[in-house]
Amino acid sequence: MPFEVLKDRNYALYLGGNTVSWIGTWMQRTAIGWLSWELTESASWVGAIVLAQYIPLVFIAPLFGVLIDRMDRRRYAIACLILQILLNAGLFAIHALGLLNIYALLACCVLLGIGNAAYQPIRLTLIHDIAPSALLTQAISLNAVMFNVTRVVGPAIGGFSIGAFGVGGTFLINTLTFLGTLFALLVVHIRPTARNTEAGGVLFQLLEGLRYIKNVPKFLELLILSITIAAFGRGMLELLPAFAGGVYDRGSSGLATLMAVAGVGGIVAGVLLSGTSSRRSLVLLITVGCALQGLFVVLLGLSNLFVLAVLSIFGIAAMSTLASIGMQAVLQADLDSAFRGRVVSIWGMTTVAGPAFGASILGALAQITGLPMAAIVSGVLCTIVCIAVMWHSQFFPLGRDSTL
Repeated sequence: MPFEVLKDRNYALYLGGNTVSWIGTWMQRTAIGWLSWELTESASWVGAIVLAQYIPLVFIAPLFGVLIDRMDRRRYAIACLILQILLNAGLFAIHALGLLNIYALLACCVLLGIGNAAYQPIRLTLIHDIAPSALLTQAISLNAVMFNVTRVVGPAIGGFSIGAFGVGGTFLINTLTFLGTLFALLVVHIRPTARNTEAGGVLFQLLEGLRYIKNVPKFLELLILSITIAAFGRGMLELLPAFAGGVYDRGSSGLATLMAVAGVGGIVAGVLLSGTSSRRSLVLLITVGCALQGLFVVLLGLSNLFVLAVLSIFGIAAMSTLASIGMQAVLQADLDSAFRGRVVSIWGMTTVAGPAFGASILGALAQITGLPMAAIVSGVLCTIVCIAVMWHSQFFPLGRDSTL
């Protein structure tokens, strides 16, 4: 039964707190983007400010994963939230004092990115320790649904907030939204889990996490598929502005349509996953997502009509969500608790870095071949890699020696 997991008080509180803070985060990102434009009227500066918020998540989040495996997870999460509250309050204060020029904003965004890099892995890890084990797939899927909803709703509320309360007021609202998550962490029950007690420094322990993935064929296959889907599937979604303006000549309204359709695709797939209870059904949905992802990307490249592009974008977002969220559910269910923080942080890094990496490669290719041909190449590569991995796997039903 879909959304049955919401009957669990612990998970409902945790999801509610996160949802409020996600809305605040998207509001603030909208405000930061607007402020960076107001300060410079430079698209390159706007891009640099966005990049500053994500770079720490890509490069240092796995190091925090090591700490998660060593520490009490509730205390670690609370410490991260307090740090984020202080950093966001600092951003508000600097703006209120009139000291927030573009260089100060860049520095603040790097610090905010570090705070996010510290909290992102524990946010994902705690779902396993809070939600009922039998409803873990639902919990992870509903988490994805709400994230996609807030990604659509948050910027819209942010735009209204900027007009009504100004950029500074939006910064303050975002700071206050973290209190909901902090309250949830103080009251929910978190199941105790084994901690990593092995000797060795942070880098050594991180390498141990990578060895753990390498030595479990299923996890290695899931990681390869995750990187492929992120780079050659979701990477194409990062190029939607170019499709809307350069291919279909629809301007900002066309971009808004494509972005909204992508969000709806993610929500629909998340709802479908939330109603999946059996392991076999989950793996079949992952297989469908991986197998069809590349085909929708190819269809986008072949689409001469905007309506076909809309259908393609919906398919790309839906299949990507089926695959990535489904794989995360399998990963979370089967991980050794002593490695959970490290593996989940590595996984999170690939899902963040993959689309950016893929978009940069595909964007460069598009300069040579044109954007539609780049999409076709991307889709073909995505399909070949996904089918090859699943064909040689014992975990997926496509595998010749499948144990499913």
